[in-house]
Amino acid sequence: MRFRGLLSGMVMSLAALPAFAQSDAPVSADERAKIERVIVDLLEREPELVIGAIQEFQRRQRAAQIVPKLAQYRDYLENDDNYPVLGNPDGDVTVVEFFDYRCGFCKRHFPAVMTLLEEDKNIRFVPRQFPVLDRPGEPQISMLAARAAMAAHAQGKFEDFHIATLTHQGSLSEDDVYGIAERVGLDMEQLRRDMNSALNDKIITNSLSIGRDLGFSGTPSYIIGNDVILGAEGLDALRARVDAARKDQAAAGR
Repeated sequence: MRFRGLLSGMVMSLAALPAFAQSDAPVSADERAKIERVIVDLLEREPELVIGAIQEFQRRQRAAQIVPKLAQYRDYLENDDNYPVLGNPDGDVTVVEFFDYRCGFCKRHFPAVMTLLEEDKNIRFVPRQFPVLDRPGEPQISMLAARAAMAAHAQGKFEDFHIATLTHQGSLSEDDVYGIAERVGLDMEQLRRDMNSALNDKIITNSLSIGRDLGFSGTPSYIIGNDVILGAEGLDALRARVDAARKDQAAAGR
């Protein structure tokens, strides 16, 4: 069975993760074999349940590597004046999203993000440019769109440009980027100047560097409180992490 190797690795890793381990005692070979048999049996009877558990296990493994690094970047990521804030600027929970305007998953997940902000008026949402889909020798459209978005922010029209670009149908070209900018009412001459400024470049490259240092390799990726979401997991996952962040804050007396 193609999941057997993955299941075996999952079981062997249980004791190494505090979030999953129930005791400090090592898992013996016999115990591991029994656990594997139970999981394989479940996989045959309820594959979606087991696959979902494996995916959550893998997410927590990756999150366990990322979360310890968050403290050094959190204030900058959440409160950098150069970046826009959507939703409620005074909200009690901040959601940071690393995204790429050419990312199909980002586009498909965007309605979930907008629904979250619409139904929960106490969220600060910080969209962080993470243009990682450009390839050498190809037009650098992800970077171009990121530059245009931050230049739009300088004109107070980031949200308009952001929504129009993430709801754009089909692939994104240079003409599309400038066409969107024009449609949302940007001063095109000013836009081009701001896009090519050293500050604009620094803002985006800083965000790229931090995302990579945290271990993000794809988009969308989210930081919510002391947890992360890696990928387009849907509205329920976003709600759950926001609720968890609020509970953590309440427990800490904030």
